[in-house]
Amino acid sequence: MRLGYSVFDLRKDQSTDVFLPGHLRTIFDALQVNCVIDVGANHGQFASMIRRAGYRGVIISVEPQMESYATLAAAARTDPLWTALNIALGERDEDATLNVLAASDLNSLLRPSANMVLATRDSDVRETQQVQVRRLDSIFEALVHEVEAPRVFLKLDTQGYDLHVLRGADQSLGKIVGLQSELSVIPLYEGTADYIHALSVYRELGFEPTGIFPVAYDRATRHVLEFDTVLTRRK
Repeated sequence: MRLGYSVFDLRKDQSTDVFLPGHLRTIFDALQVNCVIDVGANHGQFASMIRRAGYRGVIISVEPQMESYATLAAAARTDPLWTALNIALGERDEDATLNVLAASDLNSLLRPSANMVLATRDSDVRETQQVQVRRLDSIFEALVHEVEAPRVFLKLDTQGYDLHVLRGADQSLGKIVGLQSELSVIPLYEGTADYIHALSVYRELGFEPTGIFPVAYDRATRHVLEFDTVLTRRK
């Protein structure tokens, strides 16, 4: 991998991180992306992935959960163009309750649904934390003010909360050239829209998929539970 090459057994399923980085590199180059807003950053896995794929622009990672943020901030300190923020994004400026699950990448402002319990491990709520929620519109200009002629890619991985984030981005969405969203085939959180509704919302906003990458499968049936979708504007 250090030389940019790997060998895969094509008889087996490959995880999303095998094919997603190269697709993002192509999209970033085509759209001349120079700023990535990484919402739901967890420990910084997405930022580290796009760095390995060759992206050299600004990264702003947003993570509300305290322990995950500490790990994220430590990783960001090694990169002068990577900033970490200890907040959540949503449709209102407010304080909210974050559900902290046994697996930190499942933390959400929404409660796990019965589907989550049946389909995934480590889905029990371990504790809750009060977190600060901000609309993207409230902070967008402050985030990008040091980026010359910003061309922003918005990555969303908020465990069922992506459309809530978009509702707080009415003004700033017009300044975003592409985005990535985690969509639910079988919703794992209460109140989460399924992928058909989510794709229709993105279409209404002028975004169409350029790539779809399965993320999680039902342990018993192997049906896709969630997939990452990369979307760009039609025009």
